[in-house]
Amino acid sequence: MKKNLWQLIIPLALVVITLVVYAVATRDKEKEPDIVRVEKGTFEIVVKGMGELEALESTQIMIPDVLGDRTVRIRSIAINDLVREGTVVKKGDYVATLDPGDVEERLRNAEDGLEMFKNNLDNARIDSSLVLSDVRDEIRQANDLVLDREIRVEQSAYESVAVQRQAQISLETAIRSLEQKKRNYIQIQRRHELFIRRAEDALKEQEEQKAILEQLKRDLRITAPGDGLVVYARGHNNEKVRVGSHVSRWSPLIATLPDLATLQSVVYVKEIDISKIKPGLPVRVGIDAFPEEAFNGVVTRVANVGQQVPGEFHSAFKVEIKVTTNGKLLLPGMTSANNIVVESIRDALMVPRLAVFNDEEMGTYVYKREGISGVSRQQIKTGGENDSFYKVESGLDAGDRVMMHPPNNAEKLSAHLIE
Repeated sequence: MKKNLWQLIIPLALVVITLVVYAVATRDKEKEPDIVRVEKGTFEIVVKGMGELEALESTQIMIPDVLGDRTVRIRSIAINDLVREGTVVKKGDYVATLDPGDVEERLRNAEDGLEMFKNNLDNARIDSSLVLSDVRDEIRQANDLVLDREIRVEQSAYESVAVQRQAQISLETAIRSLEQKKRNYIQIQRRHELFIRRAEDALKEQEEQKAILEQLKRDLRITAPGDGLVVYARGHNNEKVRVGSHVSRWSPLIATLPDLATLQSVVYVKEIDISKIKPGLPVRVGIDAFPEEAFNGVVTRVANVGQQVPGEFHSAFKVEIKVTTNGKLLLPGMTSANNIVVESIRDALMVPRLAVFNDEEMGTYVYKREGISGVSRQQIKTGGENDSFYKVESGLDAGDRVMMHPPNNAEKLSAHLIE
């Protein structure tokens, strides 16, 4: 009986002891800060930036050419309809419709003006005909008067000298009046020819204006200038052109048909980092549309002049990155995450950023685990950093264990300085 009792008690005791040891170990482990090892590998200094895929070469879909004519005097025009972005089109296919409201109103005004200028031309011709007819009548009367005075001079040959002299003076006066009327006729004729020419020019200009507006009305239906994939353009505020957006001769781009073989990632880098970026640097590119795929890239161009980034308070510089497609169908407008590798060092010692601390007394240090439970404050020297690690120049070796958080007795720990 006693033997059977002991056989039952002993296993139970072992189970209890095991549970107690596990609970104590678990409790101590939960209290112990996380521990990581110093790694040896490739250390990279990376500049990160979100970007967007754009085509280096593309065919532009613009507003009608006649809308850029200064005589049209339409500052901007709204987009009434636009095919969905990403639509594949062929040359001549429908793309967009511009609002005809302003054009139709100006066309009506041009037609009214055309009628007015036609009337002005008719009036000018009629006035010229009437005025010149009157002047010609005056000339005929003056010519008849000269003939009459010539007869009187002939008849005065048998009169006294005074009568002859008076007749001669009357003839000379009539001749001068006739010559004056002839000269006046030439001036009046020239003046009316000028009036008529101006009326004809105004009418011709109005006819040309009407023809331009009629052409513009026909061209408000925008078609594709070539084959491709429709991508909306961006306006001055960097927002995409959509239905309701306004275009003008100062902002004439409606959409583009990009060459998918020339896609690149465009990212705007902060001015504090731009000095690190140079053409030729390798880039790791992530495309949101392919989250499990890694793409390689290379910096091809860095802008020399910065610009304001919408929604930010800093200047940024445009950086263009050529991307390998890996056989995937990459499309303009896709969002990209760009990691530009500024510097890459092989066989470098690295320690996580969260494990590195600083104070005025020791400078940069870590909490180094020694043995099973020993801990010391170890001074280190760093030689660079990225988002995750510090590069360690001295003070640690590969495989050393360091704590991610200070221990409870951190103030009482001994300090080890770099010799």
